Amino acid sequence: FEWAQNADHKTFSFAGNPEARYVKMHLDKAVGNFASGSQMYIFKVAGSESFCQGDINHDKRIDENDLTSYMNYTGLRKGDSDFDYVSAGDINKNGLIDAYDISCVATELDGGVRNSNDKVAGKLVLTPNKKTFAAGDMVEVTVSGKGLHYVNALSFALPYSTSELEYAGVELLNMKDMVNLTYDRLHTNGQKELFPTFVNRGNNFLLDEGDHNLFVIKFKAKKAGKFNLTAKDGMLVDRNLGTVKF
Repeated sequence: FEWAQNADHKTFSFAGNPEARYVKMHLDKAVGNFASGSQMYIFKVAGSESFCQGDINHDKRIDENDLTSYMNYTGLRKGDSDFDYVSAGDINKNGLIDAYDISCVATELDGGVRNSNDKVAGKLVLTPNKKTFAAGDMVEVTVSGKGLHYVNALSFALPYSTSELEYAGVELLNMKDMVNLTYDRLHTNGQKELFPTFVNRGNNFLLDEGDHNLFVIKFKAKKAGKFNLTAKDGMLVDRNLGTVKF
């Protein structure tokens, strides 16, 4: 279809009034060559309450630059000194930059995703290799998926004490080609939180169905103590941007 080249308000009505969060448009031609087919624009559907934006750079398109920005903001919480600057990127409005927010960009990259009516299911379980540790010990936490189904992204927060533990990295076991955005975040209030975060770009493979060990988080003990870390704000995300919390 074509719109007149003027400043009048334009309306396009879709047959059957389908429900949608947003409409993706590829513009083939515009006045002054302002847009091209390689550019993607996201428009909010009139009357919709939920809208997956993802345009964190405010340039009216979703691209690699938005994903790069999210890599730097992963794990930011409301109350952090930088959060107000990126609050528009908190799409689900939970006061945290998490796997859902990042998926709003990642599902649009590399040609986008092939949606289905399937829905995400399952949870993650954390199992330490030792319940007590001495100074110098390596504390390894295996993250396992239980009853996984249609998982396209995941994230959770793992608060820890820097006087007891030092983050030493993550070992991937069964994460397919998911992008690793894990961030060891120091909040403005001084709390340290590790944010294991993984998302698929475009239509990459979902995690295997069922029960599997996914990755291992490694800490080095600074002094003797007991393992008492607990995951919070955990979520699994599917290609349709549906979520389950754990």
